[in-house]
Amino acid sequence: MTTIFPLAYFGNISYFRELIRAEKCILEVKEHFVKQTLRTRCEIATANGLLQLNIPVVRINGSKTALEAVEITYDTDWRKSHWKAIESAYASSPFFDYFGSEVEELIYSNERNLVQFNLKITQRILSWLDLSVELKTSDEYLYSTDFIDFRASDFSNSKGIKSYHQVFNKSENFNPHLSILDLIFCEGPLARNWVVQS
Repeated sequence: MTTIFPLAYFGNISYFRELIRAEKCILEVKEHFVKQTLRTRCEIATANGLLQLNIPVVRINGSKTALEAVEITYDTDWRKSHWKAIESAYASSPFFDYFGSEVEELIYSNERNLVQFNLKITQRILSWLDLSVELKTSDEYLYSTDFIDFRASDFSNSKGIKSYHQVFNKSENFNPHLSILDLIFCEGPLARNWVVQS
């Protein structure tokens, strides 16, 4: 059975769990762009609490712009603020020195197309986790009656996600919904064990 996924900006653990569970996955790029979703934002934990990182975009056809036509805007220096926030949050994590430069490289890539930008990030994460997933993008808008459809999901299902030591977890309330970056910086190559369900 084919599963349809939205593209994600540094998706969370649940997102990657569903990706690898799918028999065949298709990333939806023909849908109208949906604001304020994982397509342009992720969440990290900082010393001051949760922080949402948002990519500013331009929709050339307004609300009817297909996702594949959405462009990233560089009118503000959002890449610098995203990188500084990530660096500040995770510089003391065990695997920051190992993965940090690659995350910085991904954020500072000069990709203007949102789909290509997120695709590059998702492929790199799958590579870090040593996961083999064939990512295909849609050729036309897909109707959910024929597929398993995750396009409207916020991937908040944390069932079965075991806790790990998080950098800013003062209250010991484990947060399974953070960007996969949190897991990768904290657990390194072992992060794969949180994504691959036994």
